Amino acid sequence: MNIFEKIHPNINIREIPTDSLAYLGDAVFNLFIKLQYFKKTSAYNLHKKTQDFVNRKHQAELLDRIFPLLTDEEINFVKRGINSKGAGRYGNDPAYRKSTGFEVLIGYLYLTDHERLFELLKGVLE
Repeated sequence: MNIFEKIHPNINIREIPTDSLAYLGDAVFNLFIKLQYFKKTSAYNLHKKTQDFVNRKHQAELLDRIFPLLTDEEINFVKRGINSKGAGRYGNDPAYRKSTGFEVLIGYLYLTDHERLFELLKGVLE
């Protein structure tokens, strides 16, 4: 049984605010990274490893790597994130804007297509 399938909300993805998708995407990506490494390390090292992956610089780099693989619909959600009010919080920091776009993509895929989400994340982390 997958607990996340049991609590999956029944919503229209287009009605979710972009910053909410980014918030969800950040949580999903953080959990994904922790689950990839938790068997292999201590809690302290798990925290350090997670910090290496879950930050604006690394997420911006990941977005650059997967961007050519994205569908038009996925690119639209990335652009929503890059241009969102939340992404402008740090002015014109390109890494922060891209990382927000990445998080929106992760949130969108979590709500719409778990297989695609897993495919993209495993591909960039190998």
